[in-house]
Amino acid sequence: MSKQLYCLGMFKMILQRTIKFLVFMAICQYPSSTEASCYFPQEFQGEFIMQSPPSPQNLMMGTGIQYSHLNITENSIPIWGNCHRRIGNNFILMFNYSETLCVRCLLLKLRSSNVLQIFVATEETISKCFTNEKAAEANCPSEDTVVTREATEILLFKIKDNFGLPTERQYCPIDGNYIVNYKGTAQKRANECRGYDSILNSCPSGSTLNFMLRNCTFKGYDMKFECLGHWKGLDDETFVIFTDSRYMSNLRPKYRCAVYRQDPKTNKIQMALSRDSTCTTDLYNTTSGFETFSLVPRVERPWPAEVSFEMCSFPQWMYGDWEHLKIRSDTILYKDHNSFKTHTIKCAGILEDSDKYLIFSRTQCEEESYNCLRIANRGKNILEFQLGTNTSDNKVDVFTLCADENFKSDDWITQGRLEIPPGLSTGMCPITGEYTGRIPDATDLCTKLWSDCRAPELMYYQVSHCETEEIYEEREYQCLGHWRERHLLYTYTERKDVAAGTYECFVGSIITESEIYIKEAGEHCQRTVDPLRYGMKLMKKQPLYSCIERSTTPKHVPRTTTRSPTRRTTSYVPKSTTIMSDIESNDIPDIPREKTKSTSSSSMTGHAKYLYLVLFILNKCFY
Repeated sequence: MSKQLYCLGMFKMILQRTIKFLVFMAICQYPSSTEASCYFPQEFQGEFIMQSPPSPQNLMMGTGIQYSHLNITENSIPIWGNCHRRIGNNFILMFNYSETLCVRCLLLKLRSSNVLQIFVATEETISKCFTNEKAAEANCPSEDTVVTREATEILLFKIKDNFGLPTERQYCPIDGNYIVNYKGTAQKRANECRGYDSILNSCPSGSTLNFMLRNCTFKGYDMKFECLGHWKGLDDETFVIFTDSRYMSNLRPKYRCAVYRQDPKTNKIQMALSRDSTCTTDLYNTTSGFETFSLVPRVERPWPAEVSFEMCSFPQWMYGDWEHLKIRSDTILYKDHNSFKTHTIKCAGILEDSDKYLIFSRTQCEEESYNCLRIANRGKNILEFQLGTNTSDNKVDVFTLCADENFKSDDWITQGRLEIPPGLSTGMCPITGEYTGRIPDATDLCTKLWSDCRAPELMYYQVSHCETEEIYEEREYQCLGHWRERHLLYTYTERKDVAAGTYECFVGSIITESEIYIKEAGEHCQRTVDPLRYGMKLMKKQPLYSCIERSTTPKHVPRTTTRSPTRRTTSYVPKSTTIMSDIESNDIPDIPREKTKSTSSSSMTGHAKYLYLVLFILNKCFY
């Protein structure tokens, strides 16, 4: 009896250790923790949704659209790898196994705060990985293949940012009221809506396109497209991403891609949609797609006589396209990104020897009012404006609406010029040379700000760990100009490393030629930011770089370290095999093969001895 109890106790102990052994062996099959040596910009991080590959049958039927979730962390896209090296917009992603490497090259394009496009050289390369970094780099997609749409693309739709907050709505690039002609592709016959009964508007929100389809070959209905982002394509084409209110789980796609072109003379729009949540399936051009729309502007209501016959125009230096403004002679089209109302503004009077204009405004919802517009010229490519706090339904004396008490002195809306005409140079950055400092609330992080000798309108910003010099963030700015106000220097810039149309303002105080304080001042150059109190101190390290053997753009090739003091990542994917050969100075060295084999051999010897002991004890107990 005692022998049986002893054997049962030994068997229980052996079973527990065997389970631990099997768990250990299972874990060994997964890639080990790897040190990331590059980091994704914050704008790239967050929780995304992507379309899952459909089955051939569902693809033919136009049904069965399914989605999966994807997270992008500061240094990893878990299904594809850890960020190893950045080359421009290309990212080398790597899984480092005990004996093998799995390497991919992806090109990332942020199209808006809600839309991230990922490109690979071919459709094969997204499901497979290369066995060495050199082969992966040789198969990186180029900017040319992205423009010509030869590279394979994957669309990611952000639903939460890197802080877990829901994404914000985006302004639609199409505004106004239109008559709609619609054509949809079905299995047996084409669905069409013709005539003048189908309409489109963007009331009450400029983030939504409202379609009312009538006089159709099917029962008419209403639908909404909620815009997520847009970007320019070739030949004056514009791509738009939106959610479709017709979405039905597993039947109709929730996310849609469209491409359109607007005739500059007639403002007529031709738009086509893809079949699913890509920009490729059954989408060929603006007139050929799974669904097509022809949008003809509706005749607008007449303007009041006192506006139509008023001899008034805005300053000529303002003419052109700005971030949220389009200015032509006596008319301004203003898209308010706070209220999502689109204002068509007519000049109704000028206050002499002043920067104020009496205006008449009409929104996309036909709301009308008189107000006063205050304009400030901050440079060739920068303007600021204010709208009065009080409005009127009737044209009143210009001095009433344009009184100083009708404006908040420090509340400006800053705008950068979109397309700089030839001969109108961009603004120079206010710094020359290289400046270094530390982030005030994170003193273990060092910063570097430097200018470009060949392109004085460019400056670069870098954040790295002070001890290891591992780079966490890199930014590229194009300076549109700067101006002084109350002994402070304001610089307005456009980010060149993220989505187009991302603008930032900085406020600084230059103490000496070698000492400056700088602080972000938001998108609209807030006047309440004190750089001396809350800003970052930067000291000049060296004068303007020598242009010899220097590129005008920064090389996103971060210096790597053997360990990261604060950031680690572990990922699990199917195994691959590789042997790394040439290791450059900025690469993560692979584990020496001899050491790996030795460790593996000794481990297997230990496991064999352990299994032999298990069999020996079981034999003694039960035989």
